Amino acid sequence: MFDLIAILLFWCPLALIFYHWVIFPFLLWLWARLAPRKFSPVQRDTPFKISVVMAVYNEEAIIAEKMKNLLAMDYPPEQIEILIGSDNSTDKTDEIIRSFNDPRVRLIHYNEQSGKTVVQNRLLELATGDLVLCTDADSLLSPESLKVMADDFLDPRVGVVNPRYQRVNEDGSLAESFYDRWEGKVKELEGRLGAMVGCYAYANMLRRSLATPIPDDTILDDFILGIRPFRSGYDVIMEPRALVVTRAESEQVEYRRKSRISAGNLQALLRCYDILSPKYGRKAWVYFSHKVLRMVVPFLLLFMFIGSAIKIGQPFFTVVFLLQVLSYAAIPLLFVLQGRLRKLLILQYYLYITIGLVIGYWRYLFRRERFWKKTPRVKAPPPVSG
Repeated sequence: MFDLIAILLFWCPLALIFYHWVIFPFLLWLWARLAPRKFSPVQRDTPFKISVVMAVYNEEAIIAEKMKNLLAMDYPPEQIEILIGSDNSTDKTDEIIRSFNDPRVRLIHYNEQSGKTVVQNRLLELATGDLVLCTDADSLLSPESLKVMADDFLDPRVGVVNPRYQRVNEDGSLAESFYDRWEGKVKELEGRLGAMVGCYAYANMLRRSLATPIPDDTILDDFILGIRPFRSGYDVIMEPRALVVTRAESEQVEYRRKSRISAGNLQALLRCYDILSPKYGRKAWVYFSHKVLRMVVPFLLLFMFIGSAIKIGQPFFTVVFLLQVLSYAAIPLLFVLQGRLRKLLILQYYLYITIGLVIGYWRYLFRRERFWKKTPRVKAPPPVSG
C-alpha cells in the first residue's frame, strides 16, 4: 500500500491537498498569532483624497443602488471623486448615473467597447486622489468602509487594503458559501502578516502611486493590482472593520465565474512567477500555498484517481477508487436535488468547480477571449448597514 507508485500518485497528492486546505491555514493562524505585522502609523493633517474608479457595462439593473451606496459613504465629501467609465453601455446605465447630478461624479462614455481592464486603465490615469478604490457595480460597501480602510494607509508600508467580504443569496450555492467562509478567514490571516493574495474587484483600495495601468489583456485586474506591490516591498492587508457585500450565485453561474478566474490565475502566474522567489519570504510562501497549490488541485486529483486505479488490486485502493468514481458520477445531482439534500453535495460541488478550473486553463491557452465576460446581474445585493 505504500510502494513507490502509491506514494507518488496517491499519498503525495493527498498530502498536498490536505496541506492546502488544513495545514496552511493552521500555520497562518499560528504565525499571525505569534508574530503579526505591527501597525506603524504616520500622522497627517488632512484625510486622504480618494478616487473611486469603476468600469461599467449595461448595469441598469443595479447601478442606482451602487450610486446611492457610494454617495452615502461616511467620508468627507470634498475628499472623494468618483470616476465612472461606461464601456459603450447600450441600456440606461449612463442615464441613471447622470440622474444623481452630484459634483463628485464624473461619467465618461467610451463609444468603442474595449473591456473592463482598458476602461479601468484609462480611469486610473485620470485619478487625482492619494488613494484609489477600484470597485464593481454589483457590490455595496458599509458606510464606514472608506474611512477605516484609508486609516490603514497611515502606515507607509501598506500598499493595498481590502475589506472583508460577504456574499449573500438565498438561491445561491450552499457549498460556495462554505468556501467563502474558508477563503475569507484565510485572507484575513494573510492580511495579519501583510501578505494577502487574491485581492478582489468588489473593493480594492491601493496607493495611487501603485495604481499604474496594467496590460490591457489582463483577466484578473484586481489580483494583478493587489500582488504587484509585493515587488516594491509593500504589504497587502485586509481591514475586517470594513465590509463589502455582493451576491453568491447558482452552481452553474459560479462554474463559469471560477473558469474565468482560473484562466486569470494562470495568466497571473505566468506574469508574476518571480514573486515565488525566496527573496519575498512569507509573501512567496503564501502565494504558493494559497494560489499555486489551488491551481494544481485538478491534476493532484487526477493523479490520485490514476494511482488508485493502478493499485486497485489492493482492498484499500479498491474502496478508494470506487468512492472516487461514485463521487464524480454524483456531480449531475447538483442540478437535480433541491432543499436540504443539496447540503450533502459539497464534495460534488468541489469536484464540479475543479473541472471548471481545467476548462479555464484550456480557454486561456487556446481560446483567448476579449471584453466583458461577467456574471448576469438582475438585482443588487441588499443594503449594508455595517
